[in-house]
Amino acid sequence: MGTVYLLHFVRPLGDLSNPRGQARHYLGYADDLEARLEAHRKGNGSLIMRAVKEAGISWELVRTWKGGRSLERQLKRQHNSPRFCPICNNPARRGGKGEL
Repeated sequence: MGTVYLLHFVRPLGDLSNPRGQARHYLGYADDLEARLEAHRKGNGSLIMRAVKEAGISWELVRTWKGGRSLERQLKRQHNSPRFCPICNNPARRGGKGEL
């Protein structure tokens, strides 16, 4: 069994004038989480993480679940990663704002 994980980007990636044209999270799966995170740090492993690296956007691992690719797909189908993110759901870490 592997690990499903959620990365939170420090700032959005994409069209900053369009809230629907931005990404703030990456939800993925890994058999070896540390190796996968190292690949992301180098800009490898996925197109979005390559774009994050090229844009100079930092990120942090904010949540993990024990599970396989079926759990990853189940979470991705919800299209709502911010709901799972402890940073987006903690007003103190967002600067005290009560909205996402």
